[in-house]
Amino acid sequence: MEITEKELGRLLQTVMQSYGYTDIKLLEQFHKGSSRLVCKIEADGQILLARGLPETVSGETIEGNIAAHEYLGNNRQLAPRILHMPNGASCLKASGFWFYVLEYIEGQNLEENERDQRELGRLLRKLHSFSDYTHPSGLSDDKGEFYGWFREKGFKREFDEILDSIPDFRKLDRCFIHSDIGPHNSLRTKDGDIVLIDLDDAGVGSRYLDLGWPFIMQFVKHERTTGRMSYRTDLAEAFLYGYYGEEEITRQELDLIWQGAVFMHISYMNDYGPEAVGSLWKILKFGMGQKELLWHNLCNHPKHKA
Repeated sequence: MEITEKELGRLLQTVMQSYGYTDIKLLEQFHKGSSRLVCKIEADGQILLARGLPETVSGETIEGNIAAHEYLGNNRQLAPRILHMPNGASCLKASGFWFYVLEYIEGQNLEENERDQRELGRLLRKLHSFSDYTHPSGLSDDKGEFYGWFREKGFKREFDEILDSIPDFRKLDRCFIHSDIGPHNSLRTKDGDIVLIDLDDAGVGSRYLDLGWPFIMQFVKHERTTGRMSYRTDLAEAFLYGYYGEEEITRQELDLIWQGAVFMHISYMNDYGPEAVGSLWKILKFGMGQKELLWHNLCNHPKHKA
């Protein structure tokens, strides 16, 4: 849905009046061209973030977004707090969008270095320890949907064999997950705390998909101009040691993490258009081949030798 800045300003005015604000200013719109409206606003002198999701998004998804922000933000200060209207509601529908409003947190995205990856690993382990959250994640953990993909590609047979080797994550460890954790979705506040953003698919889901996400999607580095690929074993190790602490990382555990990484990479292979599929296949194959190097490094780490 195309919307002009003037129309957006009027729409935000209507939305924020429902929250009890009167003086509204649009400061910045993020992700222009996206189907979702993400706006930094000033409302009666307070800096806030208004999010508008198309009404085609299911009510269950909206409920999940709100519940995750209530749980991690309002109750645990690990994410932006969600605001409530005077009637107690947390969202409203206006002009074809579901809107909810969050506190705006000033901070810097974490960086791709060992310190920040270790901290992300610790934070993810903390999330996975929460046992009193019941709303399901919006992340699908059913590999069955992928078998119909890439019928016209030369790698189809190998692709299906990879899918055959992936376990049914619906039957493995389930816990509170973020589904897309990384420096891009985490902020370090001025007080040094880390908060998570983009909770669109947060909820109860597969631990190994959540834990596996960065091992191909993030730690494989691909130079588009040359096609050269490399692997950030330093970041992968830091993330794992942050997550496991003094606990030993077993071969079985690493295998499941890697299978989760493969699943998560495959799940994104259709998102960037048909022209990107070939490159994403090469990245997948390269990433799958890095497990043994990482395992060798882990086995030679002082913690493993102790």
